[in-house]
Amino acid sequence: MRNHLSKFSGLTENIQSQLSGLVYPAVLGDPLQEPRHRSFLAGCLGGGAIALLILPLHLALIGPTSLPVALVLAWMLGQWPLAMYLSQTGNLERAHAFSAALFGTFLSGLCLFTGGLSSFALVWLAAVPMEAALSGSRRIIAASAAFCAGLVVLLAVVPQAQASFALTTPHATLISALAACAYMSVLALRLALDHMRVRRALRQGEERLKLLNDTATDIVCSVEPDGTAKVLGGPLEAVLGLSCRQAQGDWLFQRVHVSDRPYYLTRLDEARCGKDVSDIELRLRKGANAPGEDGAAEYIWVCLRFREMTSREGDVSLRLALQDISARKAQDQELRQAKEMAEETSIAKTRFIASASHELRTPLNAIIGFSDMLRAMPAEQVSSVQNREYAELIHQSGMHLLQVVDDILDTSRIETGHMDLTIEPVDLGTCLESCRAMMAPIAERAGVELVFADLDSLPVLPADRRALKQIVINLVTNAIKFSGKGSKVSVSVRSEGPFQILEVRDQGIGIPAAMIDRLGQPFVRIEAEDGPRNSGSGLGLSIVKGLAELHGGALQVESRNGKGTTVSVKLPAGAMRAGRAEPQGAGSNRQTETNMTVSDRVSSVDPVVLAQSA
Repeated sequence: MRNHLSKFSGLTENIQSQLSGLVYPAVLGDPLQEPRHRSFLAGCLGGGAIALLILPLHLALIGPTSLPVALVLAWMLGQWPLAMYLSQTGNLERAHAFSAALFGTFLSGLCLFTGGLSSFALVWLAAVPMEAALSGSRRIIAASAAFCAGLVVLLAVVPQAQASFALTTPHATLISALAACAYMSVLALRLALDHMRVRRALRQGEERLKLLNDTATDIVCSVEPDGTAKVLGGPLEAVLGLSCRQAQGDWLFQRVHVSDRPYYLTRLDEARCGKDVSDIELRLRKGANAPGEDGAAEYIWVCLRFREMTSREGDVSLRLALQDISARKAQDQELRQAKEMAEETSIAKTRFIASASHELRTPLNAIIGFSDMLRAMPAEQVSSVQNREYAELIHQSGMHLLQVVDDILDTSRIETGHMDLTIEPVDLGTCLESCRAMMAPIAERAGVELVFADLDSLPVLPADRRALKQIVINLVTNAIKFSGKGSKVSVSVRSEGPFQILEVRDQGIGIPAAMIDRLGQPFVRIEAEDGPRNSGSGLGLSIVKGLAELHGGALQVESRNGKGTTVSVKLPAGAMRAGRAEPQGAGSNRQTETNMTVSDRVSSVDPVVLAQSA
């Protein structure tokens, strides 16, 4: 049994290969047309082969054929020329039309010689349009139906040729109708197979299109004569957040940013006129939100490319490709910002060198000048009062020079991330009281009232004790420096969620609005026309900002020119910030408040005042 099945399978494969050899070359590989061509060829060749097999048997067993039998054999043998025509031309529609015409002619001749309108074969004329339906052409189906109607009229007009061929058996018509139904069922099955192949091909095409849309980066559209864009494919939903059904009419123009619409229309008109248009970049609205509706409309950057396409018929059409370039635009923006930051850094370095040179030269000139005076004057002419005065001035200049160097070092450590903090529980009230005691004499000599509010009810913060004092003293020193006599400087603390806000408020000259954004940068000093000239290095707020950020906080400045300034430092009141700042433990080699060296002194306090207060 297995051998017979293998032989049959081999015979089937051989027949399939022979049929594939007769298929028109241009159709080979087409999932839709090649099976239809092979089915037509198999039917034609099979009908002719059956006729060649029946004819000798009929002559041998029955004798000479009758006219109806000859018509049947002629119709079956006539299928071979149709197969040869299809194999040579590949025109399946025309081959089906010829087959339907041959079939209708054969049936009309058979009816003519077997009783005319009363012939058993008349019912078979209904199968002719079904035969033509295999072509898939409505024009051929309509022509075949009209042809059959004409044959029926012709049979009604033309007299019977020979009544002797008519079958008078009462069951002849029934058998003929059943046979016609069976033949039409075979044709319907072939139609169903064709439709199944079409559905499979459509499904595969949709899957390929979906795969292409998922992997493609461009949205391809055809530009219609009225200028609207019709989507042909691409990741429309992923890029713009709308479906192909929503992309109708002038959807593209409506989504172009208002500022970019004249530019888009100009380039579109040039492309429609056949001009070579370079790629254009503009903004398109994404999603369902339109301008004026609830929620902000989102815009993305896209690149539009116009291309002319020529079809096989020579028709020229315009294609439009849209590509999302938002990522590239964001990268370009980052590069521009990095370039601007690098330029600002270069300018800051230049400013740093100039400022540092000036700040270092001033005390050095004093040190060198007074020391030269001491060296040049004879010993008998130098009084103890002058000696002490010159030594005091040299000491003050040296302390100023030391503070400038310390400020530069602190700023450098903060910016490079090498400033280590010793985080421990710090009583904020005790810390502020210590700062108040230190700054009160300075405020009194400057004629400024210094007020610290609510020192008894302040919480304990996880912070670096020395850094926290440095923040407070720097802010208070700046407030006193820019406040006039009779004004007030107040220090207060308030809670805001998980943060404690330290505020230092003064009634001084204020800060120009143009300088507020620059505060916190190294060597940025406030220069007011009607206020005292700032003799500091411009590093105080920069150090405060860096120390606040190391604690996980932030610095904020609010000021009105001539109306005073409020500087707020936000410090976390909860968990300690992870990073370089670690809790103080046993064996730690970091400095604490009890073993501060001279370089750990407060950065922004005037050394002259400290020396006098000591």
